[in-house]
Formats: sequence, structure tokens, C-alpha cells
Amino acid sequence: MAESVVSFLLDELAQFLKEEVNLQRGVKGDIVCVRVELQHMRAFLRAADAKEESDPQLQVWIKQVREVAYDIEDILDEFLFRLAANSYGDHQYCSSLHKIGSAVKKWKARRQIASELQGIKSRVRTISEGHQRYQQTGKDFEQDSSLSMENNKLNDFRMDALLLEESQLVGISEPKRHLIDYLLEDDSGLRVLSVAGMGGLGKTTLAKKVYEDDAVKSIFKLRAWVTISRSYKLEEIGRKIIQQLCAAAEEPVPRGIDTMDSHQLKERIYELLRNKRFMIVFDDVWEIDHWNQLITSIPSNNFASRVMLTTRNLDVARTSHSNSGMVYELKPLSPNDSCILFCKKAFRENSCPSHLKEISEKILERCEGLPLAIVAIGGMLATKVGRIEEWDMVQRSLNVEIEGNQQLQIMKKIISLSFNDLPYYLKSCFLYTSIFPEDYLIECDPTTDL
Repeated sequence: MAESVVSFLLDELAQFLKEEVNLQRGVKGDIVCVRVELQHMRAFLRAADAKEESDPQLQVWIKQVREVAYDIEDILDEFLFRLAANSYGDHQYCSSLHKIGSAVKKWKARRQIASELQGIKSRVRTISEGHQRYQQTGKDFEQDSSLSMENNKLNDFRMDALLLEESQLVGISEPKRHLIDYLLEDDSGLRVLSVAGMGGLGKTTLAKKVYEDDAVKSIFKLRAWVTISRSYKLEEIGRKIIQQLCAAAEEPVPRGIDTMDSHQLKERIYELLRNKRFMIVFDDVWEIDHWNQLITSIPSNNFASRVMLTTRNLDVARTSHSNSGMVYELKPLSPNDSCILFCKKAFRENSCPSHLKEISEKILERCEGLPLAIVAIGGMLATKVGRIEEWDMVQRSLNVEIEGNQQLQIMKKIISLSFNDLPYYLKSCFLYTSIFPEDYLIECDPTTDL
């Protein structure tokens, strides 16, 4: 967390300037200059926080910022330590010669920090110039090719999940029935159904099975499914909706939609839906602003139309539904369903061999009912069924296995999206909890405003 490191260092520099009144004027000027540059860096780090994971160039820049922050902190610590050591005995009786020697040592310490700060100042300036060049390349975060490739990989993985037969899925029957019952209730107004839950729970898979159900298709002839994700473009979403609606209605796609702006596309969607019963699915909505932009093109008619969305942001889900809407929070799989799914992937639907039962239970405990984790780890272990020592190694070092195994990297990236989407200040809080042992009860001060 480079932003946290820089914030801590800025506080240290402020305190240092306040207490060290005997610094040379040039040294103070260098510290102030470095501090100003670090303040700009911190502002940029906060804005770029969610992009670091998928932007290699940004990762290099953040690593440089973090390293220079640590080096500055080391310089300050060493300087304060030398001053403290040289000040020992200043308030006791000591000879004039000792006082002179102490003064000389303090002078040397201040000369040294002046010299080291010149080097730090140069490094900070170089890093800042590198940041400016980085911004001027025109590689906008969402348009960067490496980010696009990463998004494509994740989207391919999501689409693969949608191709699974329902017989291959576990724990989906009850949620599916509940959602379909809600969609088909006798209510002539527009209803919004939000499926919310953390990444990897299977929200998209569940929504797709509902969308493709025969009973749903027979009621909603006019349908469209669009995936939003974090880097969506409103114009592209609008064109996809129009194309799907026209295909469903067996009508030609309007001329000129490739050159229409977002406002024109919204108007066209509104006209296509205004006097009809329809069902629109917005998959993977991340922000409240995204939802507000999308819903403006949907007419609130009296034809029992339905809008469904999936999101890992509960605030989006709560904001999206009207008085007649519903938020369905998808829960992790039960221990029994987790075991069934794991056996499907690891043992090709056979029961768990007795010699692997204990290890399998420990692995499933770590998965905590998350279907994505169960499927990914079970699939990886399927090739090692006869080797109990390898299963035991995976169980004992699962975190290392996730880092080093290509089969598990997609799982890590999908789950990490939720962490990357946290505001910078919540990331620090979340990481802070890692210092506590598993199942440790964290107490809070009841007098603190939360």
C-alpha cells in the first residue's frame, strides 16, 4: 500500500520540520520540496489505487514511490538517532571538550542529512517526471492494451462459466426458483431485481440460468443481456442492447447506430421498449453512477417489464431497486453442497476416496463455500488424485499454490477485483486485520464513532 507509506512519511516530515529548528536553511528547503512532491504523489496514488493490479507500468511507478519513501524514512531515523546519541549527557555536568565534540558530531549529522537529501530530492524529481511522461503517453488506464487483455481473459472465464450445463452446477436450484417466482409475479409495473454478492459466488451463472429458463423466455419475448464490468463504454452498451432487441423483435437494426452518441442511443432504446413487455439484464454493475446512467434509457411502463442486475456492490443493489424491487443476496454454498461440487471437479463426480477425505475437508474449509475457489482448486487437484503427498502440500501451502499455479491465477484475479475496488482508506483497514489470528475476536472501543 504505497499510499499508506507516503501518508505516514508526510506526517513524519511535518513533525520533523516542527521539531528540528536548527536545520540549515537549505536542508529545510529540500525537505519542503520533497514533501510537496510526495503530496502530489499521494493524491495520484489515491486516484490510481484501483488500477494498480492490472497496469504493469503503473506498478513500476508505485514501486519507485514506495522505495523512495522508505529511504527517506531511513534517513530521518538515522539522523534522529545520531542526534539523540550525541545529546546524551548534555544536561549533565560534562567538560567543555566533550561539549565541543558533541557539537561537532551534531554538525556532521546535519551535513550528512543535507547531502543525502540532495540525492533523495533528485530521485523524487525523476520519479515525478516519469509520472508526467506516463500520463502524456495517452495510455488511459481503461484503454491500455495490457488492461484490455486482462479484461478479455476475465470475461472469457466468465463466459465459459455460462456454458456449463445446469446438471454440472450445485446449489443453484433454490435460488433460481426464487428469482423466477419473483420475476413472474402478477405485477404490471416495472420491477428491478438485484442479485448481489462477492466475486466468485456465481451471480452471473445464476442470472444466466434464470434468463435462459423456458418459463421466463415464454413471458418475455423482448430481451437483452449486457455485461457492464468496470471499464464499460456507454455507447457500446447502448448499441448491444439495440442489436439484441431488434434481433428479438425480428426488426432491422436502425441505420447509423455506429455514429450515434450516448444520448441518441438512449432515446432509441426508450422508443424500442416504451409500449412493450421486456426483460433487460445488466451483468456486473460496479458503481452507483453506472447504474444511474443505464436506467435512464429504461421506460417505467405498465406491461410487467423486468430489469435484473448482478453486482458485488451492495450499495448499487440497494440503490437500483424501486419500492417494488428486490435485492437477493447470494450466499456461499453449504458444507454439503461444497463437498458435492468439489467431488464433481476433483473426482469426476465419484465420492471422495477415504485416504483423501481428511485433506479434502481441510481444503474445503479454506474455500469457505465459494464456488469459484472450489471449482478452480478441485480442477487443479483432479490430476493428482493418486498422490496424497501432493494434496497434503496444497492443503498446507494453499496461498503459495495460488501464487504459483497458472490454473488458479484467474480465480485470484477475479476475487482480487473486490479488494482492488475498495477505497484506499478501507484497503489499509482490511490489511490491518491480517495481523490478527484466524477466528480472533477483534474488540472495538464503544466510545468511538464508527
